Amino acid sequence: MTQDGNRGVVIHGSSTGPVAVGRNATANQINQTGDASLPAILEELRRTRRLIEENRSQLNDPDLALEEVDDIADLVQQDQPDRKRIMAKVNRLVDRLSAIGGIAGGTWGLSQLISQFLR
Repeated sequence: MTQDGNRGVVIHGSSTGPVAVGRNATANQINQTGDASLPAILEELRRTRRLIEENRSQLNDPDLALEEVDDIADLVQQDQPDRKRIMAKVNRLVDRLSAIGGIAGGTWGLSQLISQFLR
């Protein structure tokens, strides 16, 4: 609570990424400093897929979002993953899911996890 009685959010460190505001706002974020392993990424992709399915009616084109998730899963499992191609798909997925705060936050965290994995 701020001095004037308003509720607020203080962001420490980086000020980039998703922020949820409003009366009923929610945001989910995965542990970005956690284990950037293939199993962790695949688990987050499964979770993202489930959230897309649960929120189909709120998305413009949920089928394209699901296709992006599947493509990312396939690409990260290749012997020599194409970082540029994967990150382009991740960025498109983040954009597609930006309409739903909780999913967008998790997807942004997923992109950080994948980026760390591909280094």
